Amino acid sequence: MTRENELFYLMQMAGGTFPSGGFSQSWGLETYVAEGRVRDEEGFILFARAYLESSVACCEGPVMREAARLSENWDSMELKKLEELSRALKAVKESRESSLRMGKAFMRIMADITEDEKLEELKSEMGQEGITYPVAYGALCGRLGLDIQRAAEAFVFSTVNALTQSAVKLIPLGNKQAQGILLKLYPVMRETVEKSLQTPLKDISNFCPALDMAGMRHEYLTTRLYMS
Repeated sequence: MTRENELFYLMQMAGGTFPSGGFSQSWGLETYVAEGRVRDEEGFILFARAYLESSVACCEGPVMREAARLSENWDSMELKKLEELSRALKAVKESRESSLRMGKAFMRIMADITEDEKLEELKSEMGQEGITYPVAYGALCGRLGLDIQRAAEAFVFSTVNALTQSAVKLIPLGNKQAQGILLKLYPVMRETVEKSLQTPLKDISNFCPALDMAGMRHEYLTTRLYMS
């Protein structure tokens, strides 16, 4: 991977059109909308902030960063341990299964198009169940030698963008309104990136009971557009 193409590569693999399945997830937002807890732009911004601060900044971001570090010099044993931790931190069944599906789809495509034998090895070792998305994304970034700061920025932005597009359909919001929300969330995204890169693995957590309960209630909604 040449530095001149690094930005293009990150935009491709973290973009909303990459077929990893992120567009089919709401991570509990659908429950909040169905129950009338999120009704407008203000409510969604509060939801997005909570999700970023609890699930990404303190959990998925540090896991992704550590996966990149381990894969750069390829420590398969430690990567497997990290994957076990990543799964354990997803307490809600739907969220855990969705992360595994996304990671499996991401790894299947990227292992093939990069023709990286180590990624192919990791994909095979994880078997049919797959690998959680933060570990898969981080492993690819490490193998390609991508700048971890830029990789984290792309990871965080893609998460917020996917949530915002879900909000457009669910609340609903207008497209102009959605773009304004993304701008308003830039400071939170920056804080999330910084915390993702600075939080030691021993200090990570995924503590937000309200989001967990929304995820648990999701599968019992009468009508569902999303898988989580």
